[in-house]
Amino acid sequence: MERQKVKDEALRILAIGGRITSGELADATGVSRQTGHAVLSQFVAEGVVEAVGAGRGAHYVLTGLRSYRWGVHGLEEHRVWNTLLLDEALADTRDPARPVLQYAVSEMVNNVIDHSESAGLSVGISTHVDAISISIEDVGVGAFEKVRSAMNFESHLDALGQMSKGKLTTDPERHTGEGIFFTSKAVDRFTLSANGIEWVVDNVMGDVAVGVSDREAGTAIGLVHDAGSTRTLESVFGGYSSEFEFDRSQVVVKLFQHGETFISRSEARRIAVGLDQFRVVVVDFVDIQSVGQGFVDELFRVWASGHEGTRLEPVNMNAAVEFMVRRGLNSG
Repeated sequence: MERQKVKDEALRILAIGGRITSGELADATGVSRQTGHAVLSQFVAEGVVEAVGAGRGAHYVLTGLRSYRWGVHGLEEHRVWNTLLLDEALADTRDPARPVLQYAVSEMVNNVIDHSESAGLSVGISTHVDAISISIEDVGVGAFEKVRSAMNFESHLDALGQMSKGKLTTDPERHTGEGIFFTSKAVDRFTLSANGIEWVVDNVMGDVAVGVSDREAGTAIGLVHDAGSTRTLESVFGGYSSEFEFDRSQVVVKLFQHGETFISRSEARRIAVGLDQFRVVVVDFVDIQSVGQGFVDELFRVWASGHEGTRLEPVNMNAAVEFMVRRGLNSG
């Protein structure tokens, strides 16, 4: 793996948990422990991280990382944000970056209060160059397990796939289900780790990924945002709304399965759950190598013909996928 990609992965892990070991970096990137140690040593020389401990307990933490803790009972999300506002990391942050971070922190803290079943909440904050990193962690049931059990989904991956669409909530009387969706679109980089799964949305690179996480208990949210970002909340909401209504969504197909091929009608039906709540749904086939006739027919003909109020827009198709999808659309 290229050295810069190893460094980027190290910063991502640090942004989530605030600490890392050379072994963890090696496991995450596939490089040797010596290479991992060399990358982290370079970070020390650059003042990005500090070395802590020795021997088996040796690890690295972000320079200037501050941590704050609260009990969840009776906590209100504005108290957390008001505390962070006093931190030096946010001292020079102005619009539009500040309201983006306020929205993201408030929504994620509110999720911990209302859904996590955790007794406590911890928030870490630091800066690297112009980027602000904020981590929000709890020791509850885990976000994917909470959704899986409440909605009777088969797996945590099913829960992730449905959460990524927006409008999914386990408490419809109090929540719209939009918080995680729009937070993942608002900040430069969003990470959610829980129940052995890690979901990453990189809005700078325009990429989404799902992988394995070593976090089984609780949930960790990572928010990374450039203090000079010009992305506004209005533009984020506007990209998925018309006449002030959240009526547009995006389905990233690869989030629904570990693999690159989608064949069956049942897979199409899983992806289609809840899409009728939107007027337009972008179906993103990035990194998908092939699809089957049954999958395409079920989603683009059978489901679409029964839900004429929703328009499906396939994007990011390779030649093989585009052939099958166009064939299915023509037959429909």
